[in-house]
Amino acid sequence: MVKEINTKFLEKLEEFEVVGEASNIKEAKEKIDKSKVDLILLDVFLPDGKGLDLLKWIRLKEINIDTILITADKCKASVDEAFKYGAVDYLIKPFKFERFKEALSNYKDRFFEMKNIDNINQEYID
Repeated sequence: MVKEINTKFLEKLEEFEVVGEASNIKEAKEKIDKSKVDLILLDVFLPDGKGLDLLKWIRLKEINIDTILITADKCKASVDEAFKYGAVDYLIKPFKFERFKEALSNYKDRFFEMKNIDNINQEYID
């Protein structure tokens, strides 16, 4: 049900396209290995483990995928770990569509800016 809600939210944002869905870590790894993905919307709680373990696996394999966590996990340690492993945002359920839209909009802006820049200066980072 949560996956369907996130998909409906994404469908309201024309700039994004759902290219795949996975219900567990094993399925997610298979899809990641087979296709080019720019962004994953990831839950911490999955049937076969923690989404944070998938995020660690992505980083260990040096796969260039950005991640936004969407989860009911309010544990500070999980939030810290998500950002430590490069999550671009962390949304705690339940959240409003506007917050979801903000997270995706911020991601989109940064993604396209970074794609079009060869050299970055401190002013840009600030």
